[in-house]
Amino acid sequence: MGVEPIPYWPGELIELGETRIHVRSTPRGPEEKAVYVHGLAGSATNWTDLMGALADEVAGWALDLPGAGFSPASPDGDYSVDGHARAVIALIEHLGAPVHLFGNSLGGAVSVRVAATRPELIRSLVLVSPALPDLLPRYGPARVAASAAPMRG
Repeated sequence: MGVEPIPYWPGELIELGETRIHVRSTPRGPEEKAVYVHGLAGSATNWTDLMGALADEVAGWALDLPGAGFSPASPDGDYSVDGHARAVIALIEHLGAPVHLFGNSLGGAVSVRVAATRPELIRSLVLVSPALPDLLPRYGPARVAASAAPMRG
C-alpha cells in the first residue's frame, strides 16, 4: 500500500585539493547538473527524495559538508560559511559549471555566498528555509513598522 522510500544514492569521497568531500550522486543521464547543500547537523541524505524527484531533469550531487556525514574534518578547521562555500565552489569547479544550486538552512547561507561570490558557476539558486541574517533592528519603531507592514504578493 505505501510507497517504498528511495534508497540513499551511492556515495564516494572526492579529492578537491587538500579537502576531501563525500558526495552522493544520481545517475548522470541529464546534461543539466544540480548540487545540493545540507544544513547544520545534516548530511547529503537530507536530499535523497528531492534528488529522486528531479533525477530525470538534472544529474544531482549532494555533498556532506566538511566534518559532516562521511566527509572528514576540514584540514584548516574552518567551518564558517566562507569555509563551506570554498568547499562547494571546489566541488562545482570539479563537476563543471554552471549548476543549479540548492541549499537548506546553513546550506542556504553557504549557497547564497557561493552565488554572490562566483555567479558564473550558478545557473539557478533554490533556497529552502535558508539561515540568513535578520538585518532589521532588534527593537524600536523600525522593527514595529516592518512587522506591521502588509506583505506584497
